[in-house]
Order: sequence, then C-alpha cells, then structure tokens
Amino acid sequence: CSPFSSKRHGSWSGMTIHKHASSGKGKHCTTWVGGFHHGRWPGPRDQDTRAACWSRVVRKAERCLEDAKAADMCEEPATAQRKFEEAARMLSVVPNGQLRAAEAWADCGRAGLEASEPFDALVACELGLQLVPEHWRCGMTSALALESLGLLNIAEERLQAAARVARNDRDTLSAALEGLRRVKARLVQVEKGDAQVLVEEIQRIGSLLGDKEAGYWISCVGECSRTAEGQAELVQKGFLQHSHQNLAKPAEVARRSSVVALRYRINKKLQRYLSSAGLLMGVVDKCVLPKAVSHPMADGLLNHDAWQTLRQKRIAVVDSAVPLEVVAKVQMELQALRSGGVMQNDTNDVCNPLQEAKYLPFAAGNAAQQFREKCPTTMQVMQRLAGLATILEDELGLRLAVPQSAMAACYPPRASYKMHLDSYFLHGCKDDIPRKVTVLLYCNHGWEPRQGGELRAWEPFDQGRGVSQRIEPLAGRLVVFMSEEIWHEVLESHGDRYALTVWIHDRERAPLALL
Repeated sequence: CSPFSSKRHGSWSGMTIHKHASSGKGKHCTTWVGGFHHGRWPGPRDQDTRAACWSRVVRKAERCLEDAKAADMCEEPATAQRKFEEAARMLSVVPNGQLRAAEAWADCGRAGLEASEPFDALVACELGLQLVPEHWRCGMTSALALESLGLLNIAEERLQAAARVARNDRDTLSAALEGLRRVKARLVQVEKGDAQVLVEEIQRIGSLLGDKEAGYWISCVGECSRTAEGQAELVQKGFLQHSHQNLAKPAEVARRSSVVALRYRINKKLQRYLSSAGLLMGVVDKCVLPKAVSHPMADGLLNHDAWQTLRQKRIAVVDSAVPLEVVAKVQMELQALRSGGVMQNDTNDVCNPLQEAKYLPFAAGNAAQQFREKCPTTMQVMQRLAGLATILEDELGLRLAVPQSAMAACYPPRASYKMHLDSYFLHGCKDDIPRKVTVLLYCNHGWEPRQGGELRAWEPFDQGRGVSQRIEPLAGRLVVFMSEEIWHEVLESHGDRYALTVWIHDRERAPLALL
C-alpha cells in the first residue's frame, strides 16, 4: 500500500496490456497502453524475439522522453505532458521498467501543473505511485496538484507522507516541510474565515468546475445564507458547521459554505478523473448497452402499478421484490466484505462521510470472476437489477447505458446522507456523472424502526420544501427513481444498514465500452 494513497480514493486497479484478436488466423496482436503496436505476440520459448520487442518499446519510449524534454526546453508544457505520458505508458509494461515509468509519470504530472491541468497532473502521479509506492516526486507533485484543486486536507496528508519518505534526503525533506507549512497555514486561514482567502479559494475552485456549475452552487448557497431557515438548510446539507450558523453577516456564511460546497463538487470531479484512468472503480465505468445485460428475471421486479407510479411520480417502491432468503444471503456476503475491510468511507464527502461502500463488478472480466466467487448471490442479484435497463427503455422511452459495476454500501450507526440529487446535470453540471435512473435494493434482514436509516424523498424537483415520504429500508424492498429529479436523503442510522445500488446512465453522455 502506497504511503501516499488515501482510503477515500477506494480500490485502484492495476495497469493492463489489452490483447485483441488480429486478422491473422490463429494469431494475436497486442496494443500497448501507450499506443505501441509490435505485431505478433512472441511465444514463451521465443526469448530472442521477446527481448527484441521489449527493446523496440524502450527505444520508442526514449524517443518520447527526448521529445518531452525538448518541449520542456521550449516551454511547451502541454506537448511535454503528452510525450511524458506516452513514454510512461510504454515503460510501465516493460520488464523492470517501473522505476523509469514512475519518473516519467512524475514529469508528466509536473508538466500538467505547468499547463494548468491539475486533474491530469494528479492522475499521472497516482499512476506513478501505483508502480512505485514510495516515489517521492510523484507524491510531492500529487500534493501540489491537490493544493491546486483546493483539496487542502488531502494535500496535507500527501505532504506528510512525502516528508516521511524523504526523511534521509535533506533537500527533499525541506521542500516537503515547506509545502506542509504552506498548506497548514492556508487551512488555518480558511477555518478562521479570512474573507480574502475564502474568496481566493472560491475563485480557484470555481474556475476548475466551470462557470455554470460553480455559479449554480454559489447562487444556491448565497440564497440560503440570507435567512435563518436557509442557514439551517446549509447545516442539514453538510455545507455549514453548526458553530457558524449564527454568524453576524450573511456574506460570511455564504463564503464559508461556498468553499465547502465547491470542494465537495471538485472532489466528485476528481473521482471521475481517477475512475476514467482505471484508478477508482465504479464512478464512471465504461457502460454497455442494456441488451448486453438483459436478464430473464428482471421483468418481475416491478408490476404494472409500480411502472405507472414511476411514470407519474418519478419514484416507485416495491416490497418483496427479492425473496427474504436471498436477501439474507446477500446481507451475509456484504457483512463478510465489510469485516474484511473491503468497504471504505470517504471522509472528504461532507454530505456522506461515514457511509462505507465498495463498487463491485458484475460484468465480464477477472475482477467480476473474483467477486462471483466471493459473493455469488450478490452477483446474481446485481445482474438482475441491471437487467431492468432494457425494460426501463421500453416503459419510459429512455435511451440508457449500464455501468459494469454496482455499489454495495453499509451505513453504520450515526451515518446519514444529507439531501442531494444523484446527478446535477439538469442544474448546470454538464460533466456530472450521467446517472438517469437509480435502482436501490435494501438488504436488512429483520430491520426494525429503532434501527433508523430511512430514505426520505421529495416530489420531482422539490428541493426539500414540500411534502416528503419516508421509505423504510425493509429487506427485499426495491426503490426506483429518476436520478436527476428526486431530491432525497438518508436519515441517521442506528444500526448497520445495507443496500445495493445500480445506477443506469443516460446513453447520450455515458462512455461506452467497445465489446
């Protein structure tokens, strides 16, 4: 485990070499991650041919490194970033090339920062740390990228780790400690409510989110800051501390809450970048068309009345959608995953810091096979839930795509989820996760009201101001709702509350897998 890695980023998968069938009969060709194609894959006994192939890869990578350094000299950071990335991807698959690849990833991250691309810079450094967990340059550069993103608390963790790794190198240690002092001082200023610092953070993070998305959140926060009722709503959503609720000036409340809200959104955007790079499973999986995951038993999950309710009210609840004995097996499998440390929480998620979750693959591939062996019943249930996509297209006239993983989650005692939408696309967040329909199955055998954890949902587009319904997390209960329309929250749990969630995406905005 890398000293620079953080639990909140979840489980990261390794780099892979993708093989595909060639046009030649009985042969295979390999496309290297960095785009290098060397033709026929050498057999295990053909050591000379294999060595020659690796040599060609290394020479090509070295040419990319030379081009990258030349671009550096000409102050062309975008070109340097691209060339360092090409070299890193090639070196990462060469035997004993991990250290050189990590060096290239560190240079790629540095160039990314110089090109004002902190998301790309951070992804590059994480890929380098995946190869060499104690690579101090990757760790330092990732900390600088996190600082640029406004995620100061995670940057502080990375700098502390960098200082530990570099304790025997005076210059490196000095740089890490200097960065640590700078970030800590900034955190203190933010906590004290320094108006100028808060405005600078709002401007910095807002520029990374884009005018529309940042404008939406700043506007919403500003409106709520004007009244006591609105400030209470900000506290409820996790964007304002209780101790700041009664500040004398609404502008002070607005500045503090805006920083928290924008950090929340930038963290979500970062997760999408990490997921796209294969470093974080589940957030933006490559999707498949509904017909690829159709299931013969999906049709029985919702009856005629439930479909009618979903069309009209945009949310439907079905009891006993899955038999209790099946739910009991799923709950046992999820408990085993949790006890094994597989489920983790995201402390940087102000709306939902205590939930423990894990995205589990249910489509094809080695990861899905491992999951199938550990959790066979959960796998079957997830596949059945994903099979709803085909029927949703027919019943609601949608064009959908299905991610290849679903989320298993546990709300331990005191956990809750503040009021939110599962996708803010209709509110100006055009690059938000393209969720269209949320499919939720409760797995709480023997649940009682004293255990809490109810789902509270409002009518479409009603942001918590009208009538709501409370939905108890009963075993086998299925809840289906429109992700962009239904504001909802999870009330405080007083026991361990388990659920499976499959999000079905809008095909027009979803990344599709090539099958």
